Amino acid sequence: MADSKLSTLTELAATPANNDEVYIRDVSEVAAAESKRITVANLLAGAGGATIATGSYSGNNSQDRQITTSFKCSLVIVFKTSADFDSKCWIAIPNITKDFSGTATTAMVSLHGTDGFYVGDVSSYNANKTGDTYYYWAISE
Repeated sequence: MADSKLSTLTELAATPANNDEVYIRDVSEVAAAESKRITVANLLAGAGGATIATGSYSGNNSQDRQITTSFKCSLVIVFKTSADFDSKCWIAIPNITKDFSGTATTAMVSLHGTDGFYVGDVSSYNANKTGDTYYYWAISE
């Protein structure tokens, strides 16, 4: 469908991929405006918005395990819930980690200098316990 005008568009049924294209009408062009396309990634980058990554990982009891996001994070939220009511939540911003699970004082989530974040395993205050699944939400700088 390259280089053709669009007349009818259908709604996208899923979240767009970074290499999906968005069609726009460039009103800065002369005549009746011209149809153009841009990738979702370039559109978001041009808007100056933050990048968001969501995902999950399975704990493996390792210390200082890096979870990569492909960008430097300014905020990371990690949480887990379990059938035995051992729910935990950590929030990390530069130089600060706050544990909202009740009793832990050890920082188990910290930001990586260039890509993602670290999780660790210390006693029962861990964010990387074998057998548990953890979910995260990360926002770029």
